[in-house]
Amino acid sequence: MKSIKLSLFFLLVFFAIFTACGKPSADAKASSDFYEEVARLNKVLSEINLKYVEEVDPNEVTKAAINGIRSVLDPNTAVLDPKMNDDLKRATEGEFGGIGIQIGVRGNQKTVISPMLGTPAYRLGLKAGDIITHIDGKQTKDLTLDEVVDKLRGKPGTDVTVTIAREGTAASFDVTITRAKIVIHAVPYAGMLDKEIGYIQLATFSLKTASELEEAINKLKKQGMKKLVLDLRYNPGGLLNQAIEVTELFLKKGNRIVSAKGRIINTESNASKNGIMSDDTHIAVLVNQGTASAAEIVSGALQDWDRAVVVGKTTFGKGSVQTVFPLSGQGNPLQRLTSFMDDDGYALKLTTAFYYLPFGRRINKPEMEIKGQGLRASEESEDADSLAKDTAARDTQVYHTVGGRKMYGGGGITPDVEIEAKAIPWIAQIKERMSLYFRFAVKYRSQIGDAAAAKIDSTWQVPDSLFNAFIAFCATDTNFTKIKSNAQTLTDATEEALIKEQNILLGDSSKVLKDTLIAAAISNLRKALTKQNEAQAIEIKNYSLNAIKRELISAAQGEEAYLAWRLRDDIQLKEALKYLHNDALYKSKMKAPPKEAQKTTKK
Repeated sequence: MKSIKLSLFFLLVFFAIFTACGKPSADAKASSDFYEEVARLNKVLSEINLKYVEEVDPNEVTKAAINGIRSVLDPNTAVLDPKMNDDLKRATEGEFGGIGIQIGVRGNQKTVISPMLGTPAYRLGLKAGDIITHIDGKQTKDLTLDEVVDKLRGKPGTDVTVTIAREGTAASFDVTITRAKIVIHAVPYAGMLDKEIGYIQLATFSLKTASELEEAINKLKKQGMKKLVLDLRYNPGGLLNQAIEVTELFLKKGNRIVSAKGRIINTESNASKNGIMSDDTHIAVLVNQGTASAAEIVSGALQDWDRAVVVGKTTFGKGSVQTVFPLSGQGNPLQRLTSFMDDDGYALKLTTAFYYLPFGRRINKPEMEIKGQGLRASEESEDADSLAKDTAARDTQVYHTVGGRKMYGGGGITPDVEIEAKAIPWIAQIKERMSLYFRFAVKYRSQIGDAAAAKIDSTWQVPDSLFNAFIAFCATDTNFTKIKSNAQTLTDATEEALIKEQNILLGDSSKVLKDTLIAAAISNLRKALTKQNEAQAIEIKNYSLNAIKRELISAAQGEEAYLAWRLRDDIQLKEALKYLHNDALYKSKMKAPPKEAQKTTKK
């Protein structure tokens, strides 16, 4: 009975997907073709269920078939079971149990879009662009994006081990993360950087984002704020309505914010009221590779209206709309057919449209596009045809801001001022990844007690004795001492290759590498690399001092004090402040070249 139920559920899922995706037509033959395909599918499933050499787990067949559908659609389409559907709802409400990352699919690989500030994943050094290859030893290659999210979430206090592949790192590495209650505050920090410039960090777009941001803006205005830095770095996005409400805080009533175009969606959202900041308030928006979705709508719309100078690195490029369709439950057309199922709450998360910025720019990067050709063009759908043309021209299509500045679509949001964040030295990355700074700070704080910890603030200096204690602490960590640099790993590989080659050429396994001049050279190279690593540990002393202080401030004064302190050495923020401190420089960046200013808004 269970087998029959699951097989029928699979058929219904297929029915729902093709009902949503199939191209609309009044032609009877097109309709009959669809039902002929459904009948063929039903026949295949029945034959498999009755006659296959061994009994088949219908759940596995279902997953395989759905993955097959996704292979010709896009990575964001998936069927959600009741738990996954519930997790999605709770995530948009701003609270869930997990590790604190936003993930997506890049090149069929499960990729970290952004670690959420202050969460376990952020503290352990996960970064935008990290590829999650395994979760608790199981490959993620064949898992859907939602299945990966489901495995990462869980009861606070439980552990999950993720295997990370990182560009520039020779080998994959494991990170064991203790899940925590993830309560996402839309505005984790807001404060004045000087007498005139306010700073607001916006971390996500959940139910109360716009109201929290408005409250923070009004609070800073009372403190004398005349200019604003809006930090959208590592903001993974969220609810569209919140992106719209946030954007209209800075625009005029009637200004277009975003439009969504697809086969069943064609909407346009405009500012419903005037913003709460005057038109002459200069604004800088910070973005990076971890800025995605709703955060890209906000930064792109402000850029299109020449309302802010955008500073940082090109954003993630996730500009598609996902709509959740219930597959069972009250009011659903399939209710009567699915009422036999034991569990309610299944849903189809389907990509239904693309986002477009005020003057036509498309956010989505090519690798996030639809994979199949069937949905890119349709002889019967004018909208689908226009989407196909836009896709084909995404690399060359030119758009302009309201003031005539040239922009390009289809590649995320390109900053007006591009600047890379300060690179972290290799050995410091290792220590961050292994949470050595954090674990040392926890150990030290427990030794000095609450009274001494309370004195640790932004003016406190890490003494040399504490730095030396940290070096000794690292030396006692056996996992850290086993870590090798890329050069050390290549040296090991070179030695193995030389031994193999020597034995093959000489035909004498007794003559090993250690008897040769090459052996001495490799030995000297190893010693030199070891000394270099030891020297680097001293060279990054300032970084280590700051990292130790960062963790102690966080432990002693809380997350807000930590967020305020870390801004001191923020290169991208310093670049933004150049434009806010210099009115002429700001205005020059917002002005189009004379020839460009004469062109129309959209080419």
